[in-house]
Amino acid sequence: MGKVEWRKPYKISELIEIVTKDYWVLNEPDIHGKHLCPDTGIFDLQLYTRKFEEEIYEDLVCYLEDYPEITDDDEEVFPEFVAEEGLVLLYSGENFEAVISGAFDQKLNPSMKEFIDSLNYYRDNDSYLDLE
Repeated sequence: MGKVEWRKPYKISELIEIVTKDYWVLNEPDIHGKHLCPDTGIFDLQLYTRKFEEEIYEDLVCYLEDYPEITDDDEEVFPEFVAEEGLVLLYSGENFEAVISGAFDQKLNPSMKEFIDSLNYYRDNDSYLDLE
């Protein structure tokens, strides 16, 4: 199970493939279970993109970077790379992996489209898409 690189451009489909590649090596291959994503390093990072997108799509380019720091005045200070590149937050790594696991909790082999639809649905509704 490979680790991801910070500040490297990834298509969202590549990040999904990284997280799902060894998914059933770590988990029992059944649905309706409580699964965990393999440790790729994404969980502890944020996914950023160059511009806000209404919808996530397979070729959307993302970058992985730290969470913003919170000042004493409750202001977010984003990492230097994020500010310099004009990036905006797309997903927390934790939520990204939760959505991927949520799809696997419902289907043994979700398609790339189902993962993308699930990510879009979660962003819009703060709940998981029903794939059954």
